[in-house]
Amino acid sequence: KRNVEIIGVDRVGHYAVRLSFDDMHSTGIYSWDYLYELGRDHDAIWSRYLDRLAASGASRDPAGR
Repeated sequence: KRNVEIIGVDRVGHYAVRLSFDDMHSTGIYSWDYLYELGRDHDAIWSRYLDRLAASGASRDPAGR
């Protein structure tokens, strides 16, 4: 979704974090390795995401807007 912000970060052991978002979801545990990959490969990952979104006809905007 567009305009969703992180409101909390909770450590999970020494290997990951659980993120909480202002749309009230907090599913998923993100390892430090995965977060590193997201930062390192951001441009390619974001481009693939937008391509898949467009191909499926989905939107980043919440329903009703």
